[in-house]
Amino acid sequence: MNKKLLKDNLIAKWLDNSLSDEQKKKLDSSGELDELKIVLDEIDTWKVKKFDSEKGLADLKKRKKLVIAPTPTSKKISNNNRWLQIAASILILISAGYFSWDFFFNQTITINTQIAENKTIELPSGSIIKLDALSEISYSEKKWNDNRTINLTGQAFFDVTKGSSFKVITDKGNINVLGTQFNVKTSNTNFEVICYEGKVKVTYQNDELILTKGESAIVQKNKLKEATHSNTAPDWTSGYSKYNKANLQEVITDLKKYYTIQIQLPKKYEDLEFSGTLTHKNLDTALQTLFVTMEIKYVIDKDNTVILE
Repeated sequence: MNKKLLKDNLIAKWLDNSLSDEQKKKLDSSGELDELKIVLDEIDTWKVKKFDSEKGLADLKKRKKLVIAPTPTSKKISNNNRWLQIAASILILISAGYFSWDFFFNQTITINTQIAENKTIELPSGSIIKLDALSEISYSEKKWNDNRTINLTGQAFFDVTKGSSFKVITDKGNINVLGTQFNVKTSNTNFEVICYEGKVKVTYQNDELILTKGESAIVQKNKLKEATHSNTAPDWTSGYSKYNKANLQEVITDLKKYYTIQIQLPKKYEDLEFSGTLTHKNLDTALQTLFVTMEIKYVIDKDNTVILE
């Protein structure tokens, strides 16, 4: 087979129907397609077992050793060998094409953030995701039009373009939307969805809620509960977090998303609740706001470990 054609991937592109007009003319004029077309016409009648590349390579090496130089009496053998080469080439192309198709068309895009890091991602449909610190999303970019699904770990704000169906999957629950703005927060102990515009459907185990602007859903005692709010955007996108009777352990877990610190909460404080606003930009201010207002003494050692007394 023409090495120049193989180098330019023209045969593979022809099989994938992605040749330009100029490339088609080049390939047609080469004559390389004549035998391939004959074989491809018969492919539907083939029953091809799963291709073992290592065994196939070993067999091919054996055949090369057995090939006899063409003579008047070996013409039939030479022709048969050429057909074997063509068939082997097609099988290799089919195998390579399958893996290429699987890689490029089922490829999953994964985006994550580090401590104190936020990212803004624009999806193929124009929808925007703002990803909070220590969070992750994944989705299929190539198949987005057929599968508008986002897998989320952590917290993210979604601004979905109108007319675009959209689904967010978390390990706690799922959200279905159609053109809206909403925030999703998940953790080991928390699942919360806040709707700022449009309408979202929230599913948690056997519970389901439809939220509109100004409404939110949160899991309490393993049940999905509805609440209201007056915000126009999530607080964390402006660099702070606001809490209302939040469990102290949950607040500390949030702090670790924005600051490189370690905090071990003594058992005697596990049931305490915090109400207030904590900044994501200054560790000393955040710690004072949290612990001084709750009359909890603390010190910070050289390893950035916060020790509570």
